[in-house]
Amino acid sequence: AAAGPVPQEEARGMRSRQLWALATICLGIFSALSIWFSASAVLAPMTEKWGITDAQGSFLTSMVNVGFCVGCLASAISSLPDFIPSPVLILIGSEGAAAASACLCLVEGFGGALACRFLVGVCLSLVYPPGVKLLSTWFDAQERGRAIGIMFGAFCLGSASPQLLSGALMSSSALDWRVIVLSTSGVAAVSGVLIYLFVEVGPFPFPSSTGRFSMSHCTLALKDSRVRLAIVAYCGHMWELFCVWAWIAKFLQSSWHLRPATAPLVAFAVISMGWPGSWCGGVLGDRFGRVRVAAASLATSGLCIATLGLLSHEGPLFIRMLLFVVWGLTGLSDSPQYSAIVTLYADQRYVGIAVTLQMLCGYLVTVLALWVVPRIATEISWRWSFFSLSAGPVVSLFALSCMRRPAESDADKQEELQMEDLIDVTPSEPRANIPVTGAGDSTDGTSRGWGDAVAAAGSVTHQLTATRLGLPRS
Repeated sequence: AAAGPVPQEEARGMRSRQLWALATICLGIFSALSIWFSASAVLAPMTEKWGITDAQGSFLTSMVNVGFCVGCLASAISSLPDFIPSPVLILIGSEGAAAASACLCLVEGFGGALACRFLVGVCLSLVYPPGVKLLSTWFDAQERGRAIGIMFGAFCLGSASPQLLSGALMSSSALDWRVIVLSTSGVAAVSGVLIYLFVEVGPFPFPSSTGRFSMSHCTLALKDSRVRLAIVAYCGHMWELFCVWAWIAKFLQSSWHLRPATAPLVAFAVISMGWPGSWCGGVLGDRFGRVRVAAASLATSGLCIATLGLLSHEGPLFIRMLLFVVWGLTGLSDSPQYSAIVTLYADQRYVGIAVTLQMLCGYLVTVLALWVVPRIATEISWRWSFFSLSAGPVVSLFALSCMRRPAESDADKQEELQMEDLIDVTPSEPRANIPVTGAGDSTDGTSRGWGDAVAAAGSVTHQLTATRLGLPRS
């Protein structure tokens, strides 16, 4: 009887450590990634100082994405995310990104600014993907979507914060743009140290990679078709999301004729809606199926952005603002689903590589989108440039529709092979990282029903028991 409270105390202690890890990682992601859009937020005063054209401003915004893609490619080829502990990578990336961003205050001219922003992107590739992997080690499959959703909400707030600072910059002539750059850089540097000192790999670690670096690791990471389709869907999602985040203030000024001091504040409010949207998306994905929630989010956000593009400055302001708020809620709510699917169904030895490749592909798309959207706005109008963003959700919905559960025999075979890998290769690995498709986590968004779920659970239990007792498997 005396031993009863011990498991409860252990559970409470475990929950406290999970919440601490979640809060620290989210703070780090918020701080580090706030410098991603810092140059976009201060583009107006930089344009006045250096005489930057609209085309050069577009390059300055997208150069972080280019650097991020180069960094992700180098990390994936070298297998760094699965050979070096995530806290170490996050520390190196945060300090490097902070230093490169701070150098923006020292350079003179467009060329130096371009180089600084490129280095920021390279360094952030060591923060964002390892952050997703590190967080995933603290939560099992049933809670991972919710945790990743909260983390992406922190990414959203970090991306929106420069817009808030930009509004203050436009409202006060006494505030120098360098203050924004240096403040975001300083906070990013501190956040990297916090994660390194206070967050370790969690109780649900992925199997350790063995052997030397090899390009074949990338192939193994993408072996499952569900991982590849999730990456395609993620690319369509990024086409829409990133361009709205980058150009919403410009759209509001050009199409809605908002004042330069007001547009960034409205942009901050819209982008910030992604935090509750991402959290709710993660919770709903864990409960009702990731593909189903992602599809509903994509359909809603795509319809909203297409309607906003068509309306431009026409129609009641209340209706247009309501559409933007709905878009803010749904534009990021599908994002946790893709990362959750990738971490669950990729080869568990190379999850870090899989997440890095996912983000590499997604941000490669944003490089093209960040060039195409302002070009359409220059040649035609911002109305049609925003309408063109609805093509991203269409592509994502098509990829999700192709995601089918394997035939029952194939599913059983995959499940058995995964259990063999678990028991024979990594006997201490927690079972929660095995991608078992259940009633609440079916990749095609449908439920097997309670009977099938119970049968599947019984099958897994039988296989594990048979293996440990040395009995023949059925």
